[in-house]
Amino acid sequence: MNRALLLALAALLCFSLGEAAIETRKCLKCSFTLGNIPCYTTTEVCEPGEVCATITGHASNHQLITKKKCVEFEKCGTHESVVNIGINYTTSVECCEGDFCNSGAAGLARPSLLLSLAVWIVCLAWLL
Repeated sequence: MNRALLLALAALLCFSLGEAAIETRKCLKCSFTLGNIPCYTTTEVCEPGEVCATITGHASNHQLITKKKCVEFEKCGTHESVVNIGINYTTSVECCEGDFCNSGAAGLARPSLLLSLAVWIVCLAWLL
């Protein structure tokens, strides 16, 4: 009986991990705002391989622009020199994982899949 229960729980765990792997991420999208002025945001659903990001543009140690959107994971932590309307500035891409994590508000992080797996293993070991 314990083995049947263990197999059933293991199958449920595998199913839940598979569902989490294809889960879509939702981020705030702000096309453009000047400095730290609040921006009108909408919800954007990221494509697979994308994460939430806040992109800031700086020139002469002053924040010029802010954008929020989904970006490819490879762009995280990158910097790029841009010229727009005759102004030279540098953009920085700061990424985060989790729904709406680019809101700028502090919040609780979602537990990782590895932590969830560890909890399941401890529970299964206790049942045996």
